[in-house]
Amino acid sequence: MVFGDGKVRAKAYEQFQLLAGDETIPVAELNEKLKKQRATLAMTDAQIEEFVKKADKNGDAVIDFREFESLMAAPLAKGNRMQLVMRTLADGVIAKNQKLEVHSYLDAYNCFPPPIFVLVASLFQVFMFFGYYWSEENPHDIMTHCAGCFHPDPDRPRHRMPGPLMFVPKLRGDVWRFWSYQFLHAGIFHLAGNIIMQCIIGIPLEIVHKVWRIGPLYTMAVVSGALLQYTLDAKVSLVGASGGVYSLITAHLANVFLNWAEMPFRWVRLGIVGFYLTFDIGMVVYRRVIVGECDTVSHAAHIGGGITGFCFGIFILHNMVKHKWEQITRTVCVIAYIIFFIAM
Repeated sequence: MVFGDGKVRAKAYEQFQLLAGDETIPVAELNEKLKKQRATLAMTDAQIEEFVKKADKNGDAVIDFREFESLMAAPLAKGNRMQLVMRTLADGVIAKNQKLEVHSYLDAYNCFPPPIFVLVASLFQVFMFFGYYWSEENPHDIMTHCAGCFHPDPDRPRHRMPGPLMFVPKLRGDVWRFWSYQFLHAGIFHLAGNIIMQCIIGIPLEIVHKVWRIGPLYTMAVVSGALLQYTLDAKVSLVGASGGVYSLITAHLANVFLNWAEMPFRWVRLGIVGFYLTFDIGMVVYRRVIVGECDTVSHAAHIGGGITGFCFGIFILHNMVKHKWEQITRTVCVIAYIIFFIAM
């Protein structure tokens, strides 16, 4: 089954019964109903007939619930026009206050509200990096230079002091630093890797799960990364959005885990994650071994963000299919994250 035994599938079945009036919908009747809506659907009669023909998988001239259910998540329904077909069928048999919630994983990809959080965060991170880099006197190699991390000490011209955004353990009284360090990066490679990955992973997640889930998850991961870093090694300063990016990666893995059977291209998604991790670790080696810089990369922040993304993601990301074992998983993740957060 496409939907499992959850609330979404129950509503889909209720919708099907209202539309069918029986256990099946005759193909001819479905053709007739859709052709009456051809102007709204922006489809020709031939396109409608082809659409219905593909829905009737066994060729028995009727559409049963299994075929109807599969149709709602079929590749044919990926485009906006096909989504409109599904919504037109639903709107014709339910009241305005009975709009069905998301009834397939693909149909969940709508753009309201738009994915503004990830885009705005990315733009700010890019703006901060280049703004600081271009404003500095005699900037270093853009590939590895941490723009905005330090600035001259007015009292000691030969010394440099931490910038206002970088997380510095001895300046932990500046509470904004637990969050603001995400806007600084140790070179353009560091910035580019984070921006590309958080857009590839974060924007689709935000489209499906909305800003009110992804925004708090990302922010909590950034803060958790700084807290864990301070707990494990209070001598190391912290820059970069890697904690937030790792939270999106592990939240995506949680999303794949919860919706494994419904998730298209799941192995490709895991491959992209693996490629990013290889790139990220490779850049650490490049900065330390090839370039010879002694900047200490905070793996604790990556770990803190990753744990937050997975545990917080399992708990707050809504699933398309409901299974009994998931409630146990969510409970375990909540307890584990509370223990993790208290321990920090």
